[in-house]
Amino acid sequence: MEAGRIVVGMDNSAASAAALEWAVGHTRAGGVVVAVSVCGIRTPNGGADVFHAIRSRRVHDAVTRVRLGGGVHVEESVLDGEPGPALVELAGGADGLVLGRHGYSRGGVTVLGSVIRHCLEHALCPVVVVPAEGRRAA
Repeated sequence: MEAGRIVVGMDNSAASAAALEWAVGHTRAGGVVVAVSVCGIRTPNGGADVFHAIRSRRVHDAVTRVRLGGGVHVEESVLDGEPGPALVELAGGADGLVLGRHGYSRGGVTVLGSVIRHCLEHALCPVVVVPAEGRRAA
């Protein structure tokens, strides 16, 4: 997938860092990668609070560790809501949605989390699931 705009779900894990690396590597020059964390915790003021600040910092830290090149621009974002639906909505006009897989298994069978399952079932664009670094894809 050589894309112009890819949305990446970020959750401060090695898997989401691998997903961000993958997206940057598969976005054409001049393209945009949107690194986004979704905050499901709502506060009375409904705006910037400690939860949003922490998520924003974690996204920023992940982006600074990625080797950028080839004219790819990375945008950082924190959204409110449920992660699956929020990511699907944001990726509505994107060339792809990239998510990291933590590598959990049960009885030798890979177990996909609820966010990945939701995105695979509802996204209107291609969804790429990237395993955590050092783990083999099932």
